[in-house]
Amino acid sequence: MTLQVALIEDDPLMGESLADRLQLEGFVCRWWRGGADAIDDAHAGPQVPDAIVCDIRLPDIEGPELMGRVPPQWQSRPWIFITGYATNAQREALLARGAADFFSKPLDMDRLIRRLRTVHPESATPAEAPTFVGACPLGVSGEIRRLHATVARLGANWDSVLITGESGAGKEELARCLHRESIGEAAPFVAVNAASLPESLIEAELFGYEKGAFTGATRTHRGKFEQAHGGTLFLDEIGDMPQALQARLLRVLQDRQVTRLGSEQALPVQVRLIFATHKRLNHEVRAARFREDLYYRINVVHLRVPPLRERPEDVPWLAQRFVDQWNRLHPGSRRQLGTEAEQALMRRAWPGNVRELRNAIERACLLAEHERIEASQLRDEEAPEEHEHVGQRPGDSTQMPRLEEFLRRQEKEFIRQALQRHDFQIGVTADALGISRKSLWERMKRLEIN
Repeated sequence: MTLQVALIEDDPLMGESLADRLQLEGFVCRWWRGGADAIDDAHAGPQVPDAIVCDIRLPDIEGPELMGRVPPQWQSRPWIFITGYATNAQREALLARGAADFFSKPLDMDRLIRRLRTVHPESATPAEAPTFVGACPLGVSGEIRRLHATVARLGANWDSVLITGESGAGKEELARCLHRESIGEAAPFVAVNAASLPESLIEAELFGYEKGAFTGATRTHRGKFEQAHGGTLFLDEIGDMPQALQARLLRVLQDRQVTRLGSEQALPVQVRLIFATHKRLNHEVRAARFREDLYYRINVVHLRVPPLRERPEDVPWLAQRFVDQWNRLHPGSRRQLGTEAEQALMRRAWPGNVRELRNAIERACLLAEHERIEASQLRDEEAPEEHEHVGQRPGDSTQMPRLEEFLRRQEKEFIRQALQRHDFQIGVTADALGISRKSLWERMKRLEIN
């Protein structure tokens, strides 16, 4: 969904730069150079923007006053203010009046773009935490946008889908997204982790059992297939399913019928199946740990969720999402991410992916003494220091590179690898990185990437 952004900025250079960047990033931007014109158009036209970016000091009106003179529909949208004369008192006053965010000059354009991408056109009031673009809150990177587009193309025209990806990357979130897009929230969504159930219980849990089928079966139990009838059954970690059970699962997929343990009656089930695993199933097939016929049966549509390290632009977006979730649940203990905290998040490798990021944000929100989350509160105490290298003694600063140079090398290597993956096609690489062609060219020039 394309977001409509209203830009109110009297400085021609700043306004043109902002408008160009917003359009390059895929936003629809309308630019006013004064508050009076914006007020007139807001009252005259039915079109309401999804977000407003406004300079605090305009030649004819102050930004906070402007926010109170536009129609209520405009007032209910998220307002993001920018200023070259920032003070903490000014910031607190704006947030108290319902502003969604506050940026100081010189403007961090990348951070502003990320913040705008957390805005949903159906936001109720600026005082409320914003919701997120699209039905699948997995991120804003090119990889995730392509996943969203594939989900939209599939629609309801699928019976089974295989989702792969590392633990914590968001496989179940994507499965729920696919379920919502194809069937809707009203239909049942039943999730089962094949690796978490003992081998002796998983068959009974999946297919159900009759009263007296085995010792302890004191009542009839509907299995997960029956519970998901008319909806979706999500089988996570399918690669860990015992081989004996794989054969029975294949039979259910072919016949669309289940037979409870202790019964001879086959029950028809109308269910869509989403399988997920962190393993490479083709390798498991070659190692004779996974049935080849079952592999080909479930590998009709394959969706891969990339790990977080392959889509770093999703890190601040997801972090802001988790902070906003905290603020909705704890309105009396609101939190916000500062620039240094965002930079600290970007320096982490996140081997635990989205799950690890969520836990880090929750821990920081709990430990923060003030509203602003500090970078030190995002450190994983059990992980090695981010600046330490193998073989370097703690406290030995003679071998430690300057932080700026370290980050520059990391960024250069990351972009170089992305270019190689996409055969040095600038447009494709920029889309995969979630940035514009212009931004990629500028980074390549700055980092001296030929």
